[in-house]
Parts: sequence; C-alpha cells; structure tokens
Amino acid sequence: MEFLVPKQNRVMDIDFAGEVAVQTGDLLPCKICGRTFFPAALKKHGPICQKTSAKKRKTFDSSRQRAEGTDIPTVKPLKPRPEPPKKPSNWRRKHEEFIATIRAAKGLNLKDGGKLPPPPPPSYDPDYIQCPYCQRRFNENAADRHINFCKEQAARITNKGKLAADTKGKLPTRTQVNY
Repeated sequence: MEFLVPKQNRVMDIDFAGEVAVQTGDLLPCKICGRTFFPAALKKHGPICQKTSAKKRKTFDSSRQRAEGTDIPTVKPLKPRPEPPKKPSNWRRKHEEFIATIRAAKGLNLKDGGKLPPPPPPSYDPDYIQCPYCQRRFNENAADRHINFCKEQAARITNKGKLAADTKGKLPTRTQVNY
C-alpha cells in the first residue's frame, strides 16, 4: 500500500537498481511560518525563516524597473491632497424656509377670487458669495470664475461708454468724395 505524500515532504532515495523509495517521517511545524518540515530540514529552515520574517519588504515599483535602461526619468508620485474640512451645513434653516414657502403656496387660491398676497421675501443662502458687479449670488467655485468674468465685462461696458462720449464732440466724417 502506497501513501500519498505531498511532493515537498518527500525524501527520495534512489538506489542503483532503479528503485525509488519515499520516506515519510515525522514532520515538524516551523514556529514562525507554520510550514512542516523534516527535522533535518527544519534546522536549516529555522534561522532563514526568522531572518526573512524580521525584514519588512518594500513595495515594488514596477514603473522604476520598466524605466531602467531608458531615458525616462523616474518621478516620485504626488501624494493625494487631504480633503478640505467641510463647512457645517445649515440644513435645518434651509428646510424651514422650504416648508414656509410650501405653506405660502398652499394658501394661495386663485379659484376663490382673492387677491394674491405678496410673495415671501427671498431667502439668501449664507454659503453663497455675492458678485460686487451684478449682485448675483454663487457658490465658492462658481463665484471665483464669475467674478473675474463679470469684472472684465463691467470694464468693457465702461470703456464703451467713454468712447461714445468722446465721439460726440468730433465733426462728422465725410461719406462722399468730390473729385
């Protein structure tokens, strides 16, 4: 009867007659990695396993290896930026304003023939930034873009007004040529 023994745990003895004998002895587990070895192999494995388990392996950078032998410089990757802290939300106030608007809208009844009450005052979100040129309100990202644009537009309009005032004092140009 032959026993099935994993390949790594076999010790092979080949005699000159061509017969192969497989030894199955007592296998002992390694205290570090838990793998099982014959006692003779465990003596050799123990110090090696202890040395390798003490080392911390560096993460392998395949791009550096691929760039070896080429003219591509190795560039350190940029670390991701930490997200800016979020502002505390004022959802409760927004919700209350929304509910008030809905209630005001429910109170209107054109079918009854009554006059329309004045609309509720507009609520301004404190998170929005007001444009100094057109008085519209935007969130931070949109305000940065818009204010620059609106500033240029306001400068163009004022320049056009100055040019129109300067041309009024001039004599009209000749439109016909007399020969």
